[in-house]
Amino acid sequence: MTPSPDEIEAARTPAGGWTRAQLAAWGVPWPPPKGWKQQLADQWQAEQNSAG
Repeated sequence: MTPSPDEIEAARTPAGGWTRAQLAAWGVPWPPPKGWKQQLADQWQAEQNSAG
């Protein structure tokens, strides 16, 4: 399941980033490529549109 943009933001560490393990759980490679958050957000939105 793709995380929502709110879930992505909520998973930030106190330092303001994301752990390698968290990104891996979302299918994001390490190091995370530029635009990974937008890609996840777009994927989440597409899932929401197809589910409704």
